[in-house]
Amino acid sequence: MAPAVAIARPVGPRMRSAPHPVKRGPTARLRNGFELLVAGRLLRSKRSAHLSVISVMSMAGIALGVAALIVVLAVNTGFQVAFQERILAAYPHLVVMRRGVDLSDYADVAARLSALPEVRQVSPATYDDMMLSSAQGRAGAIVRGVPAATMVSLPPGVVAEGAIDLFGELPRWKVDTDDGAVRLRVERGVAAARHVLIVRDDALGGAEVRAVAVIPPPPGLAGLRVFDADGCGSDAAKLPGSKLPGSLTLRHASGGEVVRTTGRRPCRLDASWETLAGRLALGWDHGGEAVEHVIDLDADRATLAVVSGRSLVTAPAVDDELSAAAAAVAIVHLGNRPLHLTLPDGRSLQVAPGERTVWYGFAADLPPIALGEGLARRLEVHVGDEVRAVSPLRTMDRDRDTSAPGTSGRFRVATILSTGFYDHDQRLALVDFTAVQRFLGRGDVARWVDVRVEDPIVVRSRTDAFLAALDPVDMEDILLDINNMRDRLRRIQAEPVPGLELRSADSAVAIVDNWVTGLRAMRQGQRRATSIYRVIDWEEMNRNIFDAARMQKVAMSLFPFIIVLVAALNVIGTQAVVVHERARDISILRAMGATRRSVGFIFLSQGLAVGLVGTAVGLLVGGLTCALLMAIGYPLDPHVYLISELPVQVDGSTFALAGGSAVALTFAASWLSARRAALRSPVDGLRRLD
Repeated sequence: MAPAVAIARPVGPRMRSAPHPVKRGPTARLRNGFELLVAGRLLRSKRSAHLSVISVMSMAGIALGVAALIVVLAVNTGFQVAFQERILAAYPHLVVMRRGVDLSDYADVAARLSALPEVRQVSPATYDDMMLSSAQGRAGAIVRGVPAATMVSLPPGVVAEGAIDLFGELPRWKVDTDDGAVRLRVERGVAAARHVLIVRDDALGGAEVRAVAVIPPPPGLAGLRVFDADGCGSDAAKLPGSKLPGSLTLRHASGGEVVRTTGRRPCRLDASWETLAGRLALGWDHGGEAVEHVIDLDADRATLAVVSGRSLVTAPAVDDELSAAAAAVAIVHLGNRPLHLTLPDGRSLQVAPGERTVWYGFAADLPPIALGEGLARRLEVHVGDEVRAVSPLRTMDRDRDTSAPGTSGRFRVATILSTGFYDHDQRLALVDFTAVQRFLGRGDVARWVDVRVEDPIVVRSRTDAFLAALDPVDMEDILLDINNMRDRLRRIQAEPVPGLELRSADSAVAIVDNWVTGLRAMRQGQRRATSIYRVIDWEEMNRNIFDAARMQKVAMSLFPFIIVLVAALNVIGTQAVVVHERARDISILRAMGATRRSVGFIFLSQGLAVGLVGTAVGLLVGGLTCALLMAIGYPLDPHVYLISELPVQVDGSTFALAGGSAVALTFAASWLSARRAALRSPVDGLRRLD
């Protein structure tokens, strides 16, 4: 038996113990970059040419979908922006109206809204369907009555031909003070316009003239307009929201019952009241002393009362014999110097201080009208031509459900407007607000009040602020509510109400609970009052257009998104084939120590590379296509699209949405394929013989 031989292993510097494996985290693996290296080799591999072709097609599909999505989003956004810009140029930012009735207190509404800091312009307006005709044709139109100041403030570029009439219905005059007298020269007027010229000495030794239009009331309804001449020539008269101390009160002269009341404003029209007739007393406070004057109101005439200090002067009744083609003025002289009046036909006369004159008629021009470019083309008229407006219903009594016969009036085309909104220009007609009031015969009322603000985009969020300005809560009302709540709490304490329980006020919590109970009691005991005013913003007025634009944007964006989705699904199919063909390579990598995370990262990187390259190419192609469309200015049929040129609006959000959606879809598809490759067993790949 051979002896056992012990084989000794040499120990030396060459035979050291094997070092322990060092665990490397994700940061170290990324630093080494072997996953990215392998992913790049897979993309450049020539083993499977058909896979390379499929990868290129996937990139092309993603690029095509991203480019199409950018173009669709840019065009649809351009349509929305174009509609918004044209609507904001042609329409008010919001309107304020009364529920169910015309707005008779539009002056008070305008004064309250003007006090808001974000309000830029406030003006009353009418809105009526009429038929316009010329010597060449006729067409239906929407005639809007707006003050001349509103037409002057139209955006630049809207006036296509002619010029905006700065005066509207006002007569033109010149005034100077020479030789201790006031010289007033009336130069021009508007046909059928009736104005009372109030002349008053100002604080600097000059003279100030204010014109107040006399609006005929509806048949059978009297009207009273009160002009406050106090404060003329002062700095307060130049501020729209300034007020005078005290208020004006109108009551029955016999019974003393108050009929109307309003605040006072310097050198302005304080009130316009209708449905008034009989013997009434107008009172106000002057220097701490109550002043009152009796006025007899005729049921068929409009009366203008001028308040000056302690005196009250009424304008003369309108002379029915005056021609409808002539303008007419009456003078109320409140100054201390003689007045020399000169009319356009050369007549001259003198008016003594404190005197009022009769009505003086003279030849006048037709009232101006501004037409939309499309409407002027349909009527075949130009600046200076004459058009005739026909209103089917001149006045309407909502209580009796009866209406007066229609009427017609002549106008002179002074301006042709181009808002860029085809449908709007086809029916747009602007006339001075006072001219429409006189023409329609409804009296001194408005359909609504137009409001333009500094930032129309956020106007919807400010609706509550506008309603609060129209219906302010008075401190007296707050005190009354507190007293009512206190009485209600006492009744609850004496006779408990089911669901409402009062606790002993021995702690702060009990006090708060009692207040909550009181508020609930107030809500149960009172009706929820709704504001008599309604506020409608520009987006709500054009809801159909913007809803259609949003639906079109969603529908049109769906098709490019489907292209990107199909391309992303193609990435899943491509990588499934790659995983199948590279099964042995995956098993070898796993046998050499690669983790499942590393294998998954390899295929995730490969798929993301396809998606990122396709997205980058799509962003470039989409941006170039949009730039080309903007440079060419692709024409559109305005009869169909309402605008004449294809609008393209490109911003960062468009590229972010298109690129982000493509990368997100590609990432999801690549993650599914990478997870499938990472979960593959190494043994299955090594058993393959092919």
